[in-house]
Amino acid sequence: MNRPSKIAGRDPTYSREALAARVEGLAIVKCVIKTDGSLENCRMIKSLPHMEKEILAALATHRYTPVTFQGRAVSVDYVFNIRLKMP
Repeated sequence: MNRPSKIAGRDPTYSREALAARVEGLAIVKCVIKTDGSLENCRMIKSLPHMEKEILAALATHRYTPVTFQGRAVSVDYVFNIRLKMP
């Protein structure tokens, strides 16, 4: 198996509430990387205050190289660690 590499997508943008609360830290999200490299069924495992919608919206724009196993693209569960720091 190979690791997926990000080929497209934007980073999360801070919500007004998160900026006011000076939110920083680590969010953990579990998604399925499909055979075409898109993500589906993303769910928060560890959230950050006021940032859940923004993180999930940003992940919806991401595309990855497909994960291959024995030369064939496969769908896999993947855990994303998203570290946020104040701009």
